[in-house]
Amino acid sequence: MFGRGSFMGDRMHDLVLINAGELVTCAGSGGSDEEKLGAIEDGAMVVDGGRVAWIGTARELKRKSFGRPKRTIDADGGLVTPGFVDPHTHLAFAGSREDELERKARGESYVSILAGGGGIQRTVRETRKASARRIAEESSERLLQLVANGVTTAEVKTGYGQSTREELKMLQAIEILRKRSGVEVVSTFLGLHAKPPEFGDPVEYVSYAIRDMLPRVASSRNRPRFSDCFCEEGVFSREGCARYLRASRELGFELKIHADEFADSDGASLAASAGCTSADHLGRSNAAGVEALAKGKVVAVLLPGTSLYSSIPFADAREMARAGCTVALGTDLSPNSWIESPQLVMGLACTGLKMTPAEALLGFTVNAAKAISRDDVGSLHVGGAADFALHSVPGYRFLPYRLGGSYVKSVFKRGREVYSRAD
Repeated sequence: MFGRGSFMGDRMHDLVLINAGELVTCAGSGGSDEEKLGAIEDGAMVVDGGRVAWIGTARELKRKSFGRPKRTIDADGGLVTPGFVDPHTHLAFAGSREDELERKARGESYVSILAGGGGIQRTVRETRKASARRIAEESSERLLQLVANGVTTAEVKTGYGQSTREELKMLQAIEILRKRSGVEVVSTFLGLHAKPPEFGDPVEYVSYAIRDMLPRVASSRNRPRFSDCFCEEGVFSREGCARYLRASRELGFELKIHADEFADSDGASLAASAGCTSADHLGRSNAAGVEALAKGKVVAVLLPGTSLYSSIPFADAREMARAGCTVALGTDLSPNSWIESPQLVMGLACTGLKMTPAEALLGFTVNAAKAISRDDVGSLHVGGAADFALHSVPGYRFLPYRLGGSYVKSVFKRGREVYSRAD
């Protein structure tokens, strides 16, 4: 049950967690979401070498024979979950766009702000002026805030450079961020984010991205795992994104796509036919596209915080669940939607997307891990990474329910404490 494994021997172990009122592994078996949570009441866990060595109940732990651990963590009857996985962020950038929230409140749309030189283009101008080190310094504050809210693995995209030189600089900044943070950073090259001002035609820019940027990024010392594009009416066409994704695949990248955020661009079906790992946003995807995602086993990454910030419809999570999609959640932390709280996004998922608390937690853990092609994070199982968070709430249903405060007490990455709240 729960892949608890065995634990014997007299040698000293790195860490023992005790007194978890509810230890949610997100590694359970069974058909229902509650069963998939694999919740253990009065749970305990043993960690060795940064990985889970044993997991079960406190009563079972007492029957095991082992030496004194190097450290004992008392969860004090609170909730313990896997460290959250954020599978979609744009947290690497310079500058800010706080005034655009006011402009949206007065009726301007995201697309109209972008067309007028604001939005992404404004961040591109600020990011191009900044050094890699400065971008990393500004971005580290945002990443640390995610960590303080329970994130132990974060995907980070480029996309605010929009030239070969500047995109390589962004990859350098993300690498600096990875080395400094103490948590895991997964980089994605977002080659098609918006058309830069020096190009008159999006088609011309797509050709440049394929001809110049992709090969240089592929041979970079900071080569990312994923390649991504923004398939959207008024941004990049389905045909242009299809060309870009094919070229990315030929260079060995795994694929992601921003799809159907503001209009139905048939991006969901493109994600399936191109073999994308994930398709993200999906607020306007058609039923056939959703069916294609499910059939192609493409993870649907939903970003309800962005719907809130941009005043656009929420994705139809219930339709996706009925179709059999794996549904993940992300913050979409960016200058447009500066969200650093998975707990807030889980609350929006329950209220706006009509997801259950169990679905929301799975969306930020094991399903989010699938969106970055990982099976060793996002769940607590024997042999998996000992990435976990202690919360000062009694159970997982409180995560989307009790908003507006900081309820993460401490965060561990591979068994090492990377955050502790000062009480």
